[in-house]
Amino acid sequence: MPVQTTVNQYQVLGVPGEFADDSPSRVAPYSCLANGSAQPTVGCVFTQGTNDNEAVVGGSGAYLGVLVEPKQYANFADLTATLAVKPGTNGEICSMGHIFVKSATAFEPGYLAEYEPATGVISAIEDTLSTATAVQIPAAKFIKVSGAANSVGILELGAFDVPTATAYS
Repeated sequence: MPVQTTVNQYQVLGVPGEFADDSPSRVAPYSCLANGSAQPTVGCVFTQGTNDNEAVVGGSGAYLGVLVEPKQYANFADLTATLAVKPGTNGEICSMGHIFVKSATAFEPGYLAEYEPATGVISAIEDTLSTATAVQIPAAKFIKVSGAANSVGILELGAFDVPTATAYS
């Protein structure tokens, strides 16, 4: 057994699909289905499937949210650590909340988010979509931390804006 030669100085920010804090959140149960090219994966975007309560990873249907709660899905195939889930697994799709996600591109607080319909993989964008096929995630932006491509950040899903108070006389 080799001797350890490096010591990491920082802990990992979070696990994709976990909630980042105790802010309000909204999740709904769906049967998580694969599409032609991608397996359902925690931390990826899902859209409405052809039947009620079906969610397809990526896809072109109505946006539903991001698959969350990675610790509740078991990998019975080979017991290795993975964020991929078996097609047809009942999962929790988050449409509002602060969640950890892995971004395919570099990000900073305030960047918007998009996903690829073929895979459901999330990327950060400043103001314009990165490809012709990418779809912007409604009411989603990166918050609190910056990161390089393929690193974990915090994505705010849903509108958390506080309405301004109106003075009455």
